[in-house]
Amino acid sequence: MPYVAKKIKTNTTYLSYVVNKRFGKSFGEYSNELKINYVINEMITNHMYRKYSTQAIAESVGFKNAVSFAKSFRKRTGVSPAQFANNI
Repeated sequence: MPYVAKKIKTNTTYLSYVVNKRFGKSFGEYSNELKINYVINEMITNHMYRKYSTQAIAESVGFKNAVSFAKSFRKRTGVSPAQFANNI
């Protein structure tokens, strides 16, 4: 969050407040949601992206590890990243 706050020339407290007020979730939750939505779109539109490992996909969107990425992905979609890719 500090990076984003700096980029838009504000502080982390205000950024967190705005995201919470506007979207009803923490900055981290909102950020993860955007990342997962990006991955879903890439998997649907880019057949090569579907072939990447879970770790590679996680790293491509800024998750530190595949486990936390997979948990967030499953929470959003109900399936693992690999299952999602296989079902397309």
